[in-house]
Amino acid sequence: MKRVYIEPAWKMHSFYVGLMANPPPGYEFVILKSRQEKLYKAASKINYAYTVLNSIDKIIPVNLVKSYNERFRKPPPEIDLTYSFDHLIFRKERWVVDPEYISLLLSYNVSNFPRYKKSVQKRLESDYCRKIICGTEAALKTILLNLDCGNLEKKMEVVKFAVKKKNFVKQFNRDKIKVLFVGSSNIAGEFDIKGGREAIETIILLNKMFDNLEFVIRSDVPQDIKDRCRDIGNIRIIDKVIPFADLEMEFMTADIFLLPVHNTPFSVFLEAMSYELPVVTLDSWANPEVISHEKTGLLVNKSARIPYYTAYGIPNFGTAAFRESLRTPDPIVVAELAAQTAKLIEKPELRRKLGKAGRAEVENGRFSVEARKEKLKKVFDEATA
Repeated sequence: MKRVYIEPAWKMHSFYVGLMANPPPGYEFVILKSRQEKLYKAASKINYAYTVLNSIDKIIPVNLVKSYNERFRKPPPEIDLTYSFDHLIFRKERWVVDPEYISLLLSYNVSNFPRYKKSVQKRLESDYCRKIICGTEAALKTILLNLDCGNLEKKMEVVKFAVKKKNFVKQFNRDKIKVLFVGSSNIAGEFDIKGGREAIETIILLNKMFDNLEFVIRSDVPQDIKDRCRDIGNIRIIDKVIPFADLEMEFMTADIFLLPVHNTPFSVFLEAMSYELPVVTLDSWANPEVISHEKTGLLVNKSARIPYYTAYGIPNFGTAAFRESLRTPDPIVVAELAAQTAKLIEKPELRRKLGKAGRAEVENGRFSVEARKEKLKKVFDEATA
């Protein structure tokens, strides 16, 4: 049995907690429960902690600093491989990296990245770095576009994300059709990039078309949006962190998942699919990799008015111009979001078909735990050979 040490950059994301319970055959996962990890977990519960980190990131990458400072930290004994999430390893040990942070560093700090490129490149080219694991083709492409990848491409692998099966029977006997939007409730300022403004305008259009709808928004919500929603009687806003059981109930009792997000929050998409919800979203970044149009959801063309990418194909997610462009939803996009969502409202057989297909993808298909374990075994076998 080979031992793989999991080292997160920050608080252990719930996605990785689930991963640890399902290691590939022949491997076991190990994590240090140190005082530092407890501190990270406590800090993550503080309001605006992520906002502060994002602000610092614009000056210097926090995860890169953490990696350098921990270059003398010792992993647990008798470890065959270190599996790093979102940060680099400067120690002399075999490691693989899940570099979503690196692709996001490129996306959110395009102007600052050149000063750190050499250090990142050197770490990834090191013989100690055995594999670079990307969750999406889009993340892999972002890295290829920004690093001199002649020596890196052979290390790169796409290992699709996964969430566990949900043990429940979907119920459809409801008088009202519930449309659910789930953004972040503990990371302030994410509402716009999650497509929240487009979702609100879509809700307003749908209310003019139907009288049997219920909308739930679980997200941080700017005050101007709360003011706009004050007179909408069939919308409920949850802008605080709630127990998982309460959030699960929102998913279980929903009929449609509306999230016209401008980046790709893979975990919430897969969670929605696992609860048998058809997804309506934009065809931005890696979204088409997760949501198959007219199979597990419905995709709407992203706006031509928003500067999604630089001339080099790098996502612009962190630039002021991109953020400002999100404040005024494109009416063409909103109209199409309403039209696609209306299809699911009008055709219960269609939303059930797409919802079942999405759940099948999570339980037995591309995003199943078993599919991920199989691919990770191949990656680990090669990394430890």
